Amino acid sequence: MNVRVGILVFARYDSSRLPGKALRLLGGMTLLERVIRRAQLCQLPVFLATTERPSDDALVALADGLGVPSYRGSSDRVLERAVFAAEAFGLDAFVRLCGDRPLFPLDDLRDAVTVMHAESGSDETSPPDLITTYVPDVTTRGLNTELVRTATLRTILDRGPTADEQEHVTPHYYDYPDRFRIVRLTPTPTGYACPGFAVDTASDLTCLNGIFEVCDAIDLAPTEADRIYRG
Repeated sequence: MNVRVGILVFARYDSSRLPGKALRLLGGMTLLERVIRRAQLCQLPVFLATTERPSDDALVALADGLGVPSYRGSSDRVLERAVFAAEAFGLDAFVRLCGDRPLFPLDDLRDAVTVMHAESGSDETSPPDLITTYVPDVTTRGLNTELVRTATLRTILDRGPTADEQEHVTPHYYDYPDRFRIVRLTPTPTGYACPGFAVDTASDLTCLNGIFEVCDAIDLAPTEADRIYRG
């Protein structure tokens, strides 16, 4: 089975905890641009999944300038936006990448894609529904990897997801693991001393800017990034 895999970057301008964070500067570059440029290192199709709100026009323009097509959908129904975007771009599976994670582990993403292709080519088993490094209450914030099978997420959408599932996209898999084929990967360890690697608050942005002051191109230099991730 030939599986088309891409990366969906989820972002919107009007974040409640840190308004405008997608366009805030991180090491001299906007957060969203850093995430997109790092995603492009993976040699996969990259797409922006944002909202129809006028406030996100600037995000679409930024993505377009980087050669990244955009899908615009619901602001609150993120699971729905994920399914519609994946289907619009013809993706059988997609990496779910939040636009506030500038240091997501490249190796973990590549490993997940390798597993999806390898296991989708078997006639004996169905493709994985979810490939993940996430362990609740264990995984460092901002460093988890999830590769989602589009058809399976469509079934969750058609059943009528809860508000939490709509907002966070993948909780249904973890709440009902016996219903799905889930492959769990061991995450790459990091050598950074930081409470989290997602930009949720102003303090997160300050912390990560401190990392970029030490190595300002780390997100765009995979060899150096891999070295520091391993400690």
